[in-house]
Amino acid sequence: MVNNTKIKDFLSIGELASLTGISSHSLRMWEKRYGSPSAHRLPSGHRRYSKEDVPRLRIIAKALDSGYRASRVVTESLEQLHSLMGTKQIVESTSSLKSSENLELLIKEELIDVWVKYVRECDDDKLLNDFHEEWGRRGGLSFITNYAIPFLARIGSEWEDSNIKISNEHFATECLVGFISEKWRQTNVRKKGVKILVTTLPGEPYNLGALMCAVVTSITDSKVIYLGIDTPVEEIVSVSKTYKPKIIALSISHAMKTSFSEDCLFKLRNDINKETLIITGGKGSPCNIPGVSNILDFKKYYNFLVKFKALMPKDLL
Repeated sequence: MVNNTKIKDFLSIGELASLTGISSHSLRMWEKRYGSPSAHRLPSGHRRYSKEDVPRLRIIAKALDSGYRASRVVTESLEQLHSLMGTKQIVESTSSLKSSENLELLIKEELIDVWVKYVRECDDDKLLNDFHEEWGRRGGLSFITNYAIPFLARIGSEWEDSNIKISNEHFATECLVGFISEKWRQTNVRKKGVKILVTTLPGEPYNLGALMCAVVTSITDSKVIYLGIDTPVEEIVSVSKTYKPKIIALSISHAMKTSFSEDCLFKLRNDINKETLIITGGKGSPCNIPGVSNILDFKKYYNFLVKFKALMPKDLL
């Protein structure tokens, strides 16, 4: 059985198929008939395959294309396959294949390719199922930073290049909004940690930044008070005085005018208790407001919250 700390070293059969060009059906059949590739069990009961199988299976795929039968090559070692094929390098260097970072990047790109395909087909069942699977495998922070954000960037690029329609872009956004909304609310249930108010400035048209912020905030065991988008400054001040959050986190997109955002932040900082931290993030976030911290990276934001919680006296949590 695979230890939870080593899950990142294993792949689902779908990921293995995408990375090697060998169908999931063939992989299952070979395992049953030849005992290779061999699956490992996760504590959850799911079957996973070692990333170390990828270079060998890629050469097996080349051998099959060259006319070899599966019974001849499936059980061979990497060295035996190199000898059989008469080459030390197939498709890419072995050193590159052994690079965990390169392999992770390839896995991510392959998966996002699949998600874009689902978007083109408007297949929300498959898309949401994959979201749930990756969330369970990677965790909330990794899902947001390594998958959700690159996925959105890819959708934007596909639309700009006219590879997808505006309806596809809206479909992708709504699927992700619904999924993230569900996840952060589930994570936020019965939390008794540091209160953090998550919202946007008035006039903000985009909600994904704030929702992602709510996800990252909730997985630090903080209690999220979520006001959504387009919140008047006076309301932010009022809620802050009533519920006394330790931090106010604001998502500010590129759509917001810098001068307007600066005016709102100056007013917030002036009207809110100085002991309440104000943190901004997003592409439209000003970075020169006294008393307001600007954190553009969700990983840095997560680390900041973890350290903040550790420094807080327990009687103030």
